[in-house]
Amino acid sequence: MMNNSNRIFLTLLLCSLSEASWAKDDVQRLLKEMNAQLKDLKSQVTQSNARINELEKERLQYHVEQLQTVNKQEVNGKPNFVQPQPINPVVVDVPVSSENLSSKMPLPAAVTVGDVKGTFKIPGTETSLGMGGYIKADVLLNNVSAGRDRLGDQLFLPSQIPIGAAGEHSQVTFHAKESRLWLKSFTPSSFGDINTYVEIDFLGDAGTSTYTPRLRHAYGSMGNFLAGQTWTTFLNVSSLPDTLDAGGSSGAIGPLRQPLVRWTQPFSWAGTPMELQMALETPRSRLWVDPRFDSSNANAGAGATSPNTDAYFTSPNADRYPDLIARINFTPEWGNVSLATIGRQIRYTNNSGFQQETWGRAVNLSGKITTTGLDNIRFMTHYGNGDARYITASNTFADASLDMRGNLDLVTTYGAMFSYQHWWSKQWRSTAAYGLTQADQADYVNPVLNQQTQSVNANLLWSPINQAMFGVEYSYGNRELIDGRNGNLQRLQFSARYNF
Repeated sequence: MMNNSNRIFLTLLLCSLSEASWAKDDVQRLLKEMNAQLKDLKSQVTQSNARINELEKERLQYHVEQLQTVNKQEVNGKPNFVQPQPINPVVVDVPVSSENLSSKMPLPAAVTVGDVKGTFKIPGTETSLGMGGYIKADVLLNNVSAGRDRLGDQLFLPSQIPIGAAGEHSQVTFHAKESRLWLKSFTPSSFGDINTYVEIDFLGDAGTSTYTPRLRHAYGSMGNFLAGQTWTTFLNVSSLPDTLDAGGSSGAIGPLRQPLVRWTQPFSWAGTPMELQMALETPRSRLWVDPRFDSSNANAGAGATSPNTDAYFTSPNADRYPDLIARINFTPEWGNVSLATIGRQIRYTNNSGFQQETWGRAVNLSGKITTTGLDNIRFMTHYGNGDARYITASNTFADASLDMRGNLDLVTTYGAMFSYQHWWSKQWRSTAAYGLTQADQADYVNPVLNQQTQSVNANLLWSPINQAMFGVEYSYGNRELIDGRNGNLQRLQFSARYNF
């Protein structure tokens, strides 16, 4: 017998089968209506999402404009800079397609590699920016001290070599003041590449423990034109010996950097690349003045007897014309050779209306020649009248002297430097250098002024990787006065340098 539940199930099944023919049409009609409603809802969601993104973008733009307006306002005559506050974005919990994201919310510009090795491009510009420098620690053992807080204990300065028994013996100096930081940029333009370079070190103060930033380079160039502070055009930097001591060699042109404007014109001769450089550079006369002519000039050193010549010279600040310098660079495959010449006015004035002026000139031949492998010879020879400021930057010689009658006599200087660099391997190298400079002084000048300086350098340098260098160097320096007295400096230097 069938129970009640089975009877009910059988009855419903028979009814369903009997009504299937007309129920099928109703179900299909209902599904079509629901599908149409879903499409309409999806369209409304897409439109709402696009509108929300557009409103959010407008809100962000309005916030930025408000900050810019506030930052341009002034408070007590000074700009009022406001720290931007974070913006809480509106979060929409709906799917956003990659097509909508790229069209409505553009991504920030990505940082890319610059046009020059070691640089990156500033987003949204064609400017490539690079930065770097190095940390250099020096330990110097001197047989005699130049004096308390003097640069002569930190690098080679011939004018500060003590004479006779003066100075503390067996003196040691630790410092990291030669460490450097530089920033450079490169931007292409229709007028030629626009390049800038800024570099500082910490040798701005003579104090051994005082780290004052000093501007070494700050210049820009566009095409062939350069303006700013950098190496004087009279100096071929590639001919300087590779020494640990930043003072360089006695017989070389001094490592002088100064404000200038320069034009460089490349050309070729017999298929060899060459350059003609012409520059106007800042003038600065350095004179010794006979105290009997102008006893009111405190810088003339009237009555002084100390062999320290730093206080003997005066710079009248009476210059009228820039120093005129021209140089030809010859750059064959085996190295480079340059010939430079300079013309400069030496001028003296005082408060009584007296003035005296004359023109000095000098020539410098220098270069770097490859011998075998990486070995090379570097040399420099110079001769001139009134060019002492370029020969050494440490007040070793005056450009001219003024006698008791007011006659201005140029000081003749001449000298030479020669060095040989040998590479023991790709990681080890050595340099041996000798230099000598002499000045022909007028017979009336103070006999404690300098007449000759010499230097010898020999080192061993190790560069296990490009980012590091360690070395030891022996240096000898000699300073001789007009009266025949002289002083000697012997130095042992240890250095560690880390590039970044």
